[in-house]
Amino acid sequence: MRKPRPQPRRETLARNSDKFFNLDVQSAHMCRRICILLSLFVLVASSAAFAQSPSPAKQSAPSSGTPSPQATKPPSQEAPDQSGAAPGDSSSANLDPEVALQIAVRQAGNDGAALVHNLEEYLVHYPNTPRRAAIYRGLLDAEMQLQNTKAALDYAEGLLALQPDDTETMFLAASILEKMPDEASQLHAIDYDSRLIDRVRTANPESRPEQMSLEDWQAGRNRFAMNLYSMRGRLEWHLKKDDEAVKDFTQSFRLIPTAGVSLNMGEIAEEHKQAEEAIRQYATAFVLAGQERDDEVDRDSLRLKLGNLWRLTHDSDAGLGDQLVAAFDRAQAENKPEPVEHNKGLKDASEFSLRRVDGSAPVKLADFRNKTVVLSFWASWSSYWRAYQPLVSDVRKKFEGRDDVVFLAVNTDQEEGIVAPLLQAHKVEGIVVFADGIEGLLQVNTVPTTIVLDRAGKVAYRARGFAPDGFVNTLSDAIGKASGTPPK
Repeated sequence: MRKPRPQPRRETLARNSDKFFNLDVQSAHMCRRICILLSLFVLVASSAAFAQSPSPAKQSAPSSGTPSPQATKPPSQEAPDQSGAAPGDSSSANLDPEVALQIAVRQAGNDGAALVHNLEEYLVHYPNTPRRAAIYRGLLDAEMQLQNTKAALDYAEGLLALQPDDTETMFLAASILEKMPDEASQLHAIDYDSRLIDRVRTANPESRPEQMSLEDWQAGRNRFAMNLYSMRGRLEWHLKKDDEAVKDFTQSFRLIPTAGVSLNMGEIAEEHKQAEEAIRQYATAFVLAGQERDDEVDRDSLRLKLGNLWRLTHDSDAGLGDQLVAAFDRAQAENKPEPVEHNKGLKDASEFSLRRVDGSAPVKLADFRNKTVVLSFWASWSSYWRAYQPLVSDVRKKFEGRDDVVFLAVNTDQEEGIVAPLLQAHKVEGIVVFADGIEGLLQVNTVPTTIVLDRAGKVAYRARGFAPDGFVNTLSDAIGKASGTPPK
């Protein structure tokens, strides 16, 4: 008989690029409270704004079967006269649908049960409302607050029928289904989870908001994927598909190591009489729990489980400390983030997108087609860069006012965090960007290095190292030749 599976932590998703988000752990009560308040705000605000503009279509009570024209009045004219009317009252029959929605929400106040009743009554009287998706979201959040998970699931399914690409709702529906013990619900949850994993795999980082760095996008994507693989692993484990569960747990752990996943893999190994593997996983879980990576894992009970299994297989506690030290070393190695490979696989400089050091929108070299681009590669550790940059600035002055020549100061420091503070003390003129892999494409292995790309994006000039004498004139002439117009 399988042991009851540990319930996952309640996690919320913040909307962002490509529907993949960083997961912030909150208490279940606070999470649902925030959601319902946001839903109330959206319903009231959207309906108020909608009611002040011409309504696209008027709804009729379901008894008539067909829409009938109704006079549209601003909320300020209708709401005071009908403020006591609930959606189900006969006095609400002639209300503008948007005003009726405002009344339904406002009358509920902070009472989740009242909100559910009022919104359900509203849908009965206005079945063709264009606000159905927003209303379903409000009902979903309210039912979650009331812990009516079955009703919440119904509204989640209804919302997905209207908005199939709603990643947040699909994740929530999968989370609800995971807690239901029947096989059909578990398989349904796996289906949702697998669809979300596919979305993560095909997510395009270029669609992220301009203000979001690639690192932040990648971190959010990895955390979301980690949770998805972990959830699917728990579901497969519950369905006794242990081999598939271990694969998903392993993938989750590779993305972000957590104590919960190690604990699950240890329990699977113990069930299969694989004592050494179980000990290794328990030891890893014990170490990670100590680093506060998973506050749902009880270290005391885990220590007891680990100690009992160790003594059972080794007849004493001797050597357990060494096992924990080895687990700590493994965890430290796993926790080192893999460097993000920017512009991976690109073979054409014009396809590159370079992050600005100041964090603003990245520079896309494709935007400089038919222009001459001057790339000055530098690094903070080079003793020449402070003498090099003023000379590059002198060259820039010779091309001021020309939009066909672009200067990029390309930083190649591996420790990117030191660059922005450095520029506050030592100004570098022009657009300052990180190399983001273009130094590899252009085979830059010395700094400073200066490269001029002609209007076709080909290397027209290259200068390795730094020779102050004649630098300004030589580089200016090269830029003039590449652009077809000499400097002033």
